[in-house]
Amino acid sequence: MRVIALALALAIPALAQGGGGRFAVIAGNNVGAPGRQKLWFAESDADRFQKALQELGDFPDYRILTVRGGGANAFREALAETEKRIAGARLAGEQPLLVVYFSGHAGAGGLEFGAERLSYDELKMLIGRSGADAKIVVVDACEAGTLTQVKGALAAPSVTFALPSDDVHGTAFIASTAVGEAAQESAALGGSFFTHHLEVGLRGAADADGDGQVTLAEAFRYTAAQTLSGTSATVVGPQHPTYDFKMSGRGDVVLADLRRGEAHLRLPPDPGSLYILKGPKGLLAEVHATLATFSLALPAGHYAVERRSRDGRARGDLDLVRGQDLFLPKLAPTRYELARSKGGPLPTEWFAGFGVASWGMPSFGIAPAFRGGFRREIGQLALRFHGDYMFKDVADGNFHYGYSRVGGGAALLTPIVGSKRLLEAGVDLGYGYATQSLRDGRHFSAHDFTGGLAVVASMPIGRMRLAFDGMFGGTAFKLDRSEAVKPVAIASLVLLYGF
Repeated sequence: MRVIALALALAIPALAQGGGGRFAVIAGNNVGAPGRQKLWFAESDADRFQKALQELGDFPDYRILTVRGGGANAFREALAETEKRIAGARLAGEQPLLVVYFSGHAGAGGLEFGAERLSYDELKMLIGRSGADAKIVVVDACEAGTLTQVKGALAAPSVTFALPSDDVHGTAFIASTAVGEAAQESAALGGSFFTHHLEVGLRGAADADGDGQVTLAEAFRYTAAQTLSGTSATVVGPQHPTYDFKMSGRGDVVLADLRRGEAHLRLPPDPGSLYILKGPKGLLAEVHATLATFSLALPAGHYAVERRSRDGRARGDLDLVRGQDLFLPKLAPTRYELARSKGGPLPTEWFAGFGVASWGMPSFGIAPAFRGGFRREIGQLALRFHGDYMFKDVADGNFHYGYSRVGGGAALLTPIVGSKRLLEAGVDLGYGYATQSLRDGRHFSAHDFTGGLAVVASMPIGRMRLAFDGMFGGTAFKLDRSEAVKPVAIASLVLLYGF
């Protein structure tokens, strides 16, 4: 009994310390005041932020209260219940941290929970009464800048001073917008610009000093910069996250410890490249690589990874196992993928055009020629089949005849330069049937075999592509009953139509 009592005496304080004194109230509501358009992702944004705090922020489940689609009264009740728990934590010797998050509609009058409203003044009052030592309020909503507005202040893109950590006291208000701005959602991101970048930042993209921890200042700097960049090209226009910090202490508030992640993916040094990850639970991350290797703390599961850079796009798939720390090799696009990503050919194309040909016989000169065929992708290469027809009246001294040839061939092409202006080259092999008609009515015919270098240079013209299509090599045939090999060349301008 004495052993059991001693064990309980040791365990109770340990349980009281669970979560490091961290509490959160998270609310998301897709519905605003009457007449407002329903939001797409406010409630799922709240879910994603909650998961990030649980996984990386040392916020245990029993210390997070969530109001998903509820009213203003439900939000007030969640804050009141959390205050009771904070009071208990203080009695146990903890120094509580409170994080409050809201995603939804808002106006100049406050946060909107459907037809119900919570004014900014009331929110500030409720937060001000909290017994937590440090309080962080994050609002992702239109007009949220009213919450951080200070007379004479301007929207700032980043925090310009250090934030406290040790023995922290005070309040930080973070808003996804400046006064009068709209908070924007993205169907491509599957969430709001602000919360999307905040989550990615907490997972490691905001870890500017590479110490494996994401602080409040780092998270805001990263989120503000990425939100501004991501919204600059939208119809609504740029969105400027704002802040109002009144805190004292030393160091900075740590919001995420990357060591707590289920798994880790390390991105290689790759300045100028953007990595896009699509993973389990709807996770989407867009991360700009830097000069140094850095780590992302991610849920375990299957991921599709895309790298975008000046030299094109490359894709890959990987599986992260719980507890794994995986280094991602630099993904390098093939030149063929590069051509496709910048407006290259479609998988199958038909083409036709005309040009000129030289067939190596005495006094032959240049003959008009027609070319047609189709082109089909095979992995990183392209297989081109073509048919040709040429004709000419030839005068070799006093010897006059009419010449015509029907032939075809195939070439296996590889990209040399990949862009909207695509250059390909390869080996072309062909077969033809030629007829020589003399003026006295006699006719002679012969088979020939051709081979040489095929070169195709193309550029897009609207829905089609215009190409220079040439072959330079030799042909083997019978000339005056003897085997002969002669140089040949054919060059055509063709139009290609792909599907």
